[in-house]
Amino acid sequence: MSAFPINCSNWQQALTVEQFLDSMAQHQDAMRRRMATVQLRADEIERLRSLETPRYLAVMTEDWCSDCLMVLPVLVRIAQAAAVDVRIFVRREWHSLRAYYTGQDIPSIPVATFLDEDFQPLATWIERPRAGHERLAAWKTAHPEVELTRKRADLSAEEKRERLKDILDQLLVEMEQWYAEELQSETVREVTEVLGLGESQSRV
Repeated sequence: MSAFPINCSNWQQALTVEQFLDSMAQHQDAMRRRMATVQLRADEIERLRSLETPRYLAVMTEDWCSDCLMVLPVLVRIAQAAAVDVRIFVRREWHSLRAYYTGQDIPSIPVATFLDEDFQPLATWIERPRAGHERLAAWKTAHPEVELTRKRADLSAEEKRERLKDILDQLLVEMEQWYAEELQSETVREVTEVLGLGESQSRV
């Protein structure tokens, strides 16, 4: 297994949350709104305050990622409750980190890895909560035209984006509702599990 490629020196080269927000070319307004409005429950905050080991949270993602839009604000609130420093690693810019996760059979983003004081990985949580996979699978089944459009060889990438824009914009609205109803609390629950505050280990 290769060594985790983040250390004290290059940690400072990654983006703070605010720097990442400033750099976003996609979803910036929606991300700022979610960062301002997403809050954890009091019992979730109290539980996270009992953590002693994690010191850092490395999140690898991209600004176009819809899952990032949904879960990054939740991960930031988790880190704040646990007094953990957060840095954002843009996947296209951090080749060594991307290669590390590929070697761990983790192709998806966002990837959230909690680190100890020596920048050694303690736990990793990936992409979206399990219930989110179920919701998205059901949505895709209800909207087969999305995959059919993506597979069309006669359309350019730009033409595909244009044809899918309205339905994918609506998906973001629906995803935000899913998180308000259930998936935010499921994200917090799964993350607390991988950090050893639950009864089982999830998505490590």
